[in-house]
Amino acid sequence: MKQIFLGWLIACVCPSLVYAEDAAPKVQVLSVHNPASYAGIQIGDVLQRTIQLSVAANDQLNDSNLPLKGLQRNGVELRQLKVDSRKQGDKQVYTLVFDYQVFASSGKPVQLQLPAEQLTFNSGATAELPSWRFWLMAQLPDQLQKAKQSVIAQYPPALLDTQTPQRGLALSLLLALVGGLVLLYRHADWTLLPMVNGQFARAYRKLKKLPANAEGQKQAALIVQDALNQRFGQQMLGKHVAEFVAQQPAFKPLEQELHTFFAQANAVLYSGQTHDAAAYLQQCKTFTRQLRDCERGV
Repeated sequence: MKQIFLGWLIACVCPSLVYAEDAAPKVQVLSVHNPASYAGIQIGDVLQRTIQLSVAANDQLNDSNLPLKGLQRNGVELRQLKVDSRKQGDKQVYTLVFDYQVFASSGKPVQLQLPAEQLTFNSGATAELPSWRFWLMAQLPDQLQKAKQSVIAQYPPALLDTQTPQRGLALSLLLALVGGLVLLYRHADWTLLPMVNGQFARAYRKLKKLPANAEGQKQAALIVQDALNQRFGQQMLGKHVAEFVAQQPAFKPLEQELHTFFAQANAVLYSGQTHDAAAYLQQCKTFTRQLRDCERGV
């Protein structure tokens, strides 16, 4: 009797179990892609894993149970999680891409792992992305030495001596300035500087404009004579040369030239004697320039 009862119970229960098993939701793992290399991983490297799942068309992935971005587990941080879904016939295909970044460091090679990820669906079906092991390269030695003991002394490069060239440059500029002022003082002919615009400076400018002819000779003699008169303060003649140089000692070196000028000027203006016009003009210019230098104290 017991055997008949047990046989009947088994016959009733087994079909129910088979039906329950067929009715349970299923998740089909289509593919899992891990990083290409599991060795030589360094701190900061990004490792990517991809899993593709297929579920019933009316089933949906439970987003609330997915790991959050920034979650760190054993020196590995979830940097990014991308979820993509599409329909394929009577199935819903999910593609999940996990990006992990390694922040662990070790003084010697060590084996770490990307964590296992549990995926759940609204129907209650579950799937697991298994952990994946990799080797982390050594970053720093286990025993660090004090840097001060191994530091090599450093010395700044020798500086070039710039004081001597600077002094030479300053001296050259000073000499150039002084030389320029001297040349300006000796040769300036413009009227912008009153201190160099004396009677003989003005006479010299006028002489440079005269033609080399008989009229030019007379004009040259009159111009120099007029400058001497202005400097002397009255009409100056040859007999006044001694008085002139005594009154103005700066012109003492030209005493003989003054006598020569008055002798030639009298010949040109009053005696009717003619000279080489060009030579006489040049002589007057040279004499007037000497008078200008004495006038300026050069």
